[in-house]
Amino acid sequence: MVTTRTDTVSALPKLLVAFTLFLTLPVWVVHAQEPREHLRDSELLTGQQMRFAFRDVVRQSTDWTVGILSEGKTVALGTIVGSEGWILTKSSQTNKANQVQLADGRQFPIQSRSSHQGLDLALLKVDAEHLPVVVWEKQAPELGAWMVTPGNGASEAVIAIGVLSVPRRSIPRSSAHGYLGVELAREELPRIKRVFPNSGAFNAGLQEGDVVLMIDEHPISTAEQLVRTLRDYRPGDTLSLRVRRSEEEMACSVTLMHPYGDFLSRIAFQNQMGGELSFRRDNFEAVYQHDSVLTPQDCGGPVVNLEGLAVGVNIARAGRTESYAIPADLIEDIVDEMKANLAATSTLSE
Repeated sequence: MVTTRTDTVSALPKLLVAFTLFLTLPVWVVHAQEPREHLRDSELLTGQQMRFAFRDVVRQSTDWTVGILSEGKTVALGTIVGSEGWILTKSSQTNKANQVQLADGRQFPIQSRSSHQGLDLALLKVDAEHLPVVVWEKQAPELGAWMVTPGNGASEAVIAIGVLSVPRRSIPRSSAHGYLGVELAREELPRIKRVFPNSGAFNAGLQEGDVVLMIDEHPISTAEQLVRTLRDYRPGDTLSLRVRRSEEEMACSVTLMHPYGDFLSRIAFQNQMGGELSFRRDNFEAVYQHDSVLTPQDCGGPVVNLEGLAVGVNIARAGRTESYAIPADLIEDIVDEMKANLAATSTLSE
């Protein structure tokens, strides 16, 4: 039988496959006998394995990270910014939060709260002492640098990993403003004619016939003034309202909704295949954008570099592969400002 050049060439792929399998099989058998905690780089093929590889990076930062709870359910993470019980977190995600859970499992009720609407941050105070405090890295990470999101120790040590995908930038405000969820009576007074189901007004307990007297520190005297004032706020903002019901005045807090409702507004921004997004995800002075896949409940805690230092606080999941963090250099002054606000409020109430 005569073997031609064509026959030899056509046989090469089969020989290469057989040779590759011969070389690979012993290697696979050796790897299969190794303990899972000694994974090699080539075996980091799943998200769980990748996160496990960064466990030493977050060994310290899990102690700074807390869970923010509402009726026993974690609604966000938080960052310890003061040893005497000062916790920083995402404001719009924690409006109804009532407890903080530390890394060692201890839980404390939230005693007081101050918010910074511009950065969507809230400062919480709990009755705890000698807490481990976040260590900031104010130098900006380079493009492509690792960004690691720690858990709070009581849960998974590493929640997500990613890289800085876009240089530091501002996020403009969207055109949509927040809606109270009411129909006003056709008169000059800002009187509520109807409260729409499942709206912010409905959830706050507003009723037909209530007259709105004040929004935050802004006195309201006419229906037109009420509408104009609400246009300065955005979906997800929580307002302090003062209303008159019959002959009594009462105060309440209302979280504004999207004009198309929560469901439709989220569907429009799901990037076709993404998961749940943060309700407030725009109008930030500056952010680091990284491609870690977070949930809204993962926001509020620190994001750290490979040295384990916090480069910022995760503030929003904005897209399928877009998460935002407030840079560390913006945070310290904001924390001092919110502490001063809480001290002033405490003094006035005494």
